[in-house]
Amino acid sequence: MTEFKDYIALNTARNCLRYIIRAYKIKEIYIPFYTCPVVWQSIKKEDCKIKFYHIDKNFMPKEELPTEGYILYTNYFGICSKNVKTITNKYKNTIIDNAQAFYMPHRGLASFNSARKFLNTADGAFLYTTKFLNEDFKADTSPKIDKSNKYEFIQNELRLNKKNIMYMSKETTDIISKYNIEAEKEMRLEKFRMLHKVLDKTNLIELSIEENDVPMYYPYLNYNQNIEKQLSNNNIYVEKLWNKMPENTTEGIFQKYLMLLPINDSYSKKDMQRIINIINSIK
Repeated sequence: MTEFKDYIALNTARNCLRYIIRAYKIKEIYIPFYTCPVVWQSIKKEDCKIKFYHIDKNFMPKEELPTEGYILYTNYFGICSKNVKTITNKYKNTIIDNAQAFYMPHRGLASFNSARKFLNTADGAFLYTTKFLNEDFKADTSPKIDKSNKYEFIQNELRLNKKNIMYMSKETTDIISKYNIEAEKEMRLEKFRMLHKVLDKTNLIELSIEENDVPMYYPYLNYNQNIEKQLSNNNIYVEKLWNKMPENTTEGIFQKYLMLLPINDSYSKKDMQRIINIINSIK
């Protein structure tokens, strides 16, 4: 896999972050409120102090952060490459969480992505770092799962929660070696553009795709909560991120009203049109 020759292949994105903290001996790190709780948990496992920062509606930090501080920035939904460039130019110790941006090239002090969030694998993440640990990690083992089966998906998440830093499993390496990664990329971009062409008119956040952006979802912000209900009634799964965001903040608004519309291979282009029709039918 020449695409990943500069990466260390590990079992999960959260363990990539643990590796970085350990390798760079980070004692304190700034992270966004608007991120997955497993990020917090992973940092705490390395006895690293957490300081939170808020983001604005453009997914940029609201406050000035310490120039020399270690900063984790989330490449939200795979569409924030412009923000990544701005932040890494400003803060030299920026770590980029590309768990939702599998195709994003490396920038910053270190970065990592998540193969399993984009490809049909049960584990797998790629880490870019200039510092390496002199530790002997074992390779993970990975079961075959049907990600459309909610029970299997949840059981796999629980399994990964218990895993320490390990190398990517052979099962996942084999799957990725045969995967048509470029076809997956074009499929996501095409579906994103289909939705954006119509939904941009009613989307309360401004979206634009840069050269290195390959979205994981189509993020759609709308205060009409009937939309999510109607999509669910029509078997369209809408993901919401993340729980327990501070109220009366941008993060709280995103958690309550931001709908992440699916553009993965479980949904066809006909499904994209169904999504558009459902949303346009709601007054």
